[in-house]
Amino acid sequence: MPVELLDRFNPKPTVIPNVRTRESIRLRWFDEHPSNTLSGKLAGTSYFDDALLANWNPRASYAIRSPWENIGGIAPWFFGAYTRDLFDGAVSWNDQVPVPRNGRYHGNPFGPPQEGNASYVLFDVPREETGLISLGQLQHAKLSELIWHPSYAIGNSLADPRLGTGGFKGLNRTSAVSKNSAAAKDGGFGSSEIGWSNDKQRGADKDDWAATARAILGDIPKTDNLVYDLSFEGNQKLWDRFFLSSGTPAEKRKFLADPNANPLPNSRMRLAPGIVTGEASEALEDFHRCASQLMVDGAFNVNSTRVEAWKAMLGSTRRSGFGSGDKVPFPRFLDPPGKAWTSGDSSFSDDVWSGYRELTADEIARLAESIVAEVKSRGPFISMADFVNRRLAEDETGRMGALQAAIENAGLNSELTAAFPLDNYSSLPDYKHPDNIPDPTRMEQTLKPASKAWGAPVYLTQADVLQVLGPALSARSDTFVIRAYGDSVDADGKLQSRAWCEAVLQRTPRPITPDESGVNSKLSGEEGDFGREFIIISFRWLSPGEV
Repeated sequence: MPVELLDRFNPKPTVIPNVRTRESIRLRWFDEHPSNTLSGKLAGTSYFDDALLANWNPRASYAIRSPWENIGGIAPWFFGAYTRDLFDGAVSWNDQVPVPRNGRYHGNPFGPPQEGNASYVLFDVPREETGLISLGQLQHAKLSELIWHPSYAIGNSLADPRLGTGGFKGLNRTSAVSKNSAAAKDGGFGSSEIGWSNDKQRGADKDDWAATARAILGDIPKTDNLVYDLSFEGNQKLWDRFFLSSGTPAEKRKFLADPNANPLPNSRMRLAPGIVTGEASEALEDFHRCASQLMVDGAFNVNSTRVEAWKAMLGSTRRSGFGSGDKVPFPRFLDPPGKAWTSGDSSFSDDVWSGYRELTADEIARLAESIVAEVKSRGPFISMADFVNRRLAEDETGRMGALQAAIENAGLNSELTAAFPLDNYSSLPDYKHPDNIPDPTRMEQTLKPASKAWGAPVYLTQADVLQVLGPALSARSDTFVIRAYGDSVDADGKLQSRAWCEAVLQRTPRPITPDESGVNSKLSGEEGDFGREFIIISFRWLSPGEV
């Protein structure tokens, strides 16, 4: 290749560097270059089709190969969310230069710079004015530094393709399984799974690559699983054990002084019955006792099988001031720079990657019907985590959570799926890898989402819905309507009088027999523990015409 010698003090290159001098790693493109897709043992397969935000974590600090990845058959051994380019003119220095637009240089994380959008907004940060008011907002948190975990873990529940072994097999667990006991001792990061090179210049001995991987990971694989379903485990820990009261200590003190005039950022929060304002101040600011002071106004039971009820709940942000007209907004960001995107808009507009999603009345109706179908199929849900998470089952319910399944079945993302399809129709073929890797295609292709654009701001996800509605959802009802009937008869059995009554009862956070903290039952788990107090909200006599 030609080499140009430049002046030491006034370098003015005139020769474009040869493509072979460009050595770098980049994210895989939505439309990967043929020089990559047509190379190696997996040429012509869907090997390069990936959902980079669904099954990978581009923000990760550690981008190394786990034992459960798909690996190309020739150098440079493509694997994972990133790739190296082969030496092709289409990926030369000139073709990778950022493109100037409106006085700024723009790139494209998902393709050549010339095809990029004006901006790509993927993650949000909490605002001082609102803080966090929904557990669904935690979808933006970077919970892992490992490349093989999902970008939006909390609130979503897609099965990790590394768990699968073909079809629905493997979906009844949350961690990847090693193929032999020797590798299992190293969390899969043993030579029998990672492989080794017969070329001594590439590896000193059989354990060299595996030992290097374990060292990079601080030897954690020896004691803990690192390849597991982060979404499932995170949801399981969060959605029933924690809630967000919202508000700073100062805002809570104002709320106590006048709840109606000074609502908390989550305005559905109400003081629990029987709370004495003065005594509640300290408890409301206490991490462990805060929940005992509050109740949710109008909580919605996710086990509802009424389509109209779900339509009302899903459409509750209509005319909230955020969206446009009669459409219902589900923004992933509190202040998106782009505009609203609705079905029918271009799948290649800038708003796809910087705007927010709006649903029409028809889409809300279809989503409500799909959710009810999922509730009837999977329910009853015994907890919020049970509702949010996928089923640990080797069937269709093990692929994704109920809400995500309803979204996809309602066809709400069909246009983006058509524009950015991901071939997940069949598993990748196996082949004999030259570096002693026993199974170089272990990441199950059929468990990946149907679109490479999964995770785009206008691609509606389960976490987007939970981010908006999560604070008002519950897996049980705490308010009940009870009706009773009584009559009086004489000695001959003749009816003398009869009456009907109706009472509205509500379960409160206070235990019937509280312990010293006042939060938990003193008899928890023992005979005679009747749980939490019920109070009568209202009582009335009914007329015969009301029965």
